[in-house]
Amino acid sequence: MSLGRILVVEDEILIRMLAVDMLLDLGHEADEAGTASEALEMLKAPGAIYGLVLLDLGLPDKRGDDLVREIRHSHADLPLLVASGEDQSEVKARLQEFAPIGFLGKPYDLDGMKANIDRLTASGV
Repeated sequence: MSLGRILVVEDEILIRMLAVDMLLDLGHEADEAGTASEALEMLKAPGAIYGLVLLDLGLPDKRGDDLVREIRHSHADLPLLVASGEDQSEVKARLQEFAPIGFLGKPYDLDGMKANIDRLTASGV
């Protein structure tokens, strides 16, 4: 099943490059945003169709929680995969109302990313 493009929102360039490489290895196409503002512009661009957003919570221009809320207002059913080094149970408790949403602990690996993407896209969690 093709997701279409995945938007990777991560301010750390090396982590963003790693995430994009992993997505390419998994057969997905990816666009990159280094800030929340850039991500929101990309999501609102004419003709922009994303199958999933992989986003970091520690962005320089906006709290990740706020970005999740904004994405939900404009893209209610777009699957979100939150990547964070924070305590996963705390992150899940804060953001569980924004389903479909998944959580990927940092540092993440290819298998973890694949499992989360598969779960999000198969079940619409």
